[in-house]
Amino acid sequence: MGINDYDHIANLYDIYVPATFDIDFFVEETAKSKGEVLELMSGTGRVSIPLLEAGIKLTCVDISADLNAIFRNKLNQMGLKADIYQMDICELDLPKKFDMIIIPFHSFAHITSPENQHKALERIHKHLSPGGTFICTLGNPAPRKRAVNGQLRLFRRYPLDQGGSLLLWIMEDFSPKDDQVVEALQFFEEYGVDGSLKSKRLLELHFRLSGRDEFEELAKSTGFHVKAFYGDYTHAPFNEESSPFMIWMLEAVN
Repeated sequence: MGINDYDHIANLYDIYVPATFDIDFFVEETAKSKGEVLELMSGTGRVSIPLLEAGIKLTCVDISADLNAIFRNKLNQMGLKADIYQMDICELDLPKKFDMIIIPFHSFAHITSPENQHKALERIHKHLSPGGTFICTLGNPAPRKRAVNGQLRLFRRYPLDQGGSLLLWIMEDFSPKDDQVVEALQFFEEYGVDGSLKSKRLLELHFRLSGRDEFEELAKSTGFHVKAFYGDYTHAPFNEESSPFMIWMLEAVN
């Protein structure tokens, strides 16, 4: 379905994605679930592991075999357990239903066509118990688009455990075929302690900046009702011009 391929940079993922800003939110929300939670696009377990440590019964799905392998290794080392499946969420097919399904880190945007987003939402709806909750997180298009300018920029420098550093360079521009889709190039440069370049890798990403009305219409067309809608992970009201995120709390109604 064209979802971004993280396999060849999987061993770098935890270095350049150390984010924790949404952890407390998901721990709080999943604690409200009476049954098992399904986390989609779970990656290396950035959110999953804190949920498991909080006692949440969790099933996880990601399309990347390498990210899943890293996640499984972490669970083995920590003595934690979760069912992990390698699967495209547009083709989601698991043998049970869940009281809650979550997609953290705005990853639903990696499905770039409305048609495939519709397929994914249909499959998610099918896997929810009646009255179950789906939490879908997205970036807010208005402020996010202001950072898309077609210019190469150094995003951040990260220290490496063995010494040296990882530099992440990013260039983002709008797709000429669809101005709601961003085409990004991410360059990863690993430098040794002596400053010499050890390796360089490229990750091509595509993500869709779905507007509020577009996503809400899509959600309703696949059987969801909007329970709540926030502009960040503190449950603040959404402001179209300034809120960094769109946090959708959806209920399966039919």
